[in-house]
Amino acid sequence: MLIQHSGYNSLDEFASAINDHGRQGSGLRLSYDHVAVKRWLTGGTCQQPHIVAQVLTDAWNVPIPVAVIWPQLRQGGPPPPPYMSPCAAARTLDELAAYIGSDMLTRRTLLSDAMEVAVGAAFTGPLLRWLDAPSVGLPAEAAAASGRLTMATVAGIEAATAQFGAQDAAIGGGLSREAAVGQLKHAVDLLRDASYTEAVGNRALAAVAELAGMVGWMSHDVSMDGPAQRYFTFGLHAARESTHHRALLLRVNLLADMARQMQALRQPDTGLRLVDAALDLIPRNRQPAVSAMLWNLKARLLAPLGTASVPEIRHATALAVDLLAHAGEDGAALAYIDQAELAGNAALAWQDAANHTPALASHAEQQALFALSHRPSGYSRSAVFDQVSLAAARFTLAEAEQATADSHTALDLAANVPTSARVRDRLRTLLDHSSPYRRRPDVRDLHERLHLALNNA
Repeated sequence: MLIQHSGYNSLDEFASAINDHGRQGSGLRLSYDHVAVKRWLTGGTCQQPHIVAQVLTDAWNVPIPVAVIWPQLRQGGPPPPPYMSPCAAARTLDELAAYIGSDMLTRRTLLSDAMEVAVGAAFTGPLLRWLDAPSVGLPAEAAAASGRLTMATVAGIEAATAQFGAQDAAIGGGLSREAAVGQLKHAVDLLRDASYTEAVGNRALAAVAELAGMVGWMSHDVSMDGPAQRYFTFGLHAARESTHHRALLLRVNLLADMARQMQALRQPDTGLRLVDAALDLIPRNRQPAVSAMLWNLKARLLAPLGTASVPEIRHATALAVDLLAHAGEDGAALAYIDQAELAGNAALAWQDAANHTPALASHAEQQALFALSHRPSGYSRSAVFDQVSLAAARFTLAEAEQATADSHTALDLAANVPTSARVRDRLRTLLDHSSPYRRRPDVRDLHERLHLALNNA
């Protein structure tokens, strides 16, 4: 894409520009042609990567680092994935800046296709080894190239993150993902270039962690799961390295989001390991609302494991409700943790369990009804999920007529969340749940409407 939209009409013309720049700028006699450029495009290395980067920089009129074109050349060799090793704050910011640059210059599909999601012990093993290491923090920065970072500016970054979160919950992550990436770039640039006190720097580092997690979540919502995991991991690094009082809660929340991603990718064992790690981070008898969220999430991850997990699901869902009831003021620690959220996730857990024991769908029906009646405004995507859970449960319970009506309601609600791939994925499950009744005229009509909605998305 960098070459395609750079203004050069052919690979030979681009290669000639590199040769000319090498001769005029460095006195080098280069002889690259379209064959060499094609080799680079298929992963080959280049002897003069800085000249290629400069030619593209001139064409685009924005700085394009070598690491954006050939990430494997960063720091002289292939960098390990971020989950493999702990980082100092400065290194995390440098690597995050390079990745943001690559993201901003690459189409969504290309970025997603270039990055696989790591799962299993190969992912959790290295990550969890550095997760609870002591936080060194970000020291004060006196010398600066671009002004001074203040608490007011950091508060503005936090407020922007909250706005992105509200928009994501209402209409999905697709519309504002790139805007959030741009805001993250600004925040990272401030920490790399401005001066600040130690207190301001560490609060800003926590803000970067939170915003990176938001970008990760929005990426997950539009099926960019490789980039989502990368942003989650960078956010986890930043949260671990910050000494700000919010950093521990941010680590827990990032692990929970990573576990949710694993649940969606049908990797419950990896997700359970992440949830257990998050529970281990919470001090004993502290943050009951956050613990409630994690036990509730654990139930969802247990559900696909079969009938043997049913007692654990009962325990986890009941414990989550009890913890939230005793949370008091702590309940505001994460704004989305409320009774409706617990019920919505419990409905999903029981519906998954009903795939093995259909009678358990009655629990899913009850929890979905509770969630729908208690969801606050602004959580349109979650309301769609609740409605899909209700329809799926009623199909499982052989209440086909009511389930069909519920499915149409889910489609009506989904029209208000146009940019979420996860909403489309949930709607698609209704095709399977309703398939035993496909000979019914009303279900045939439903299938036609589902196919139309999914194909036009």
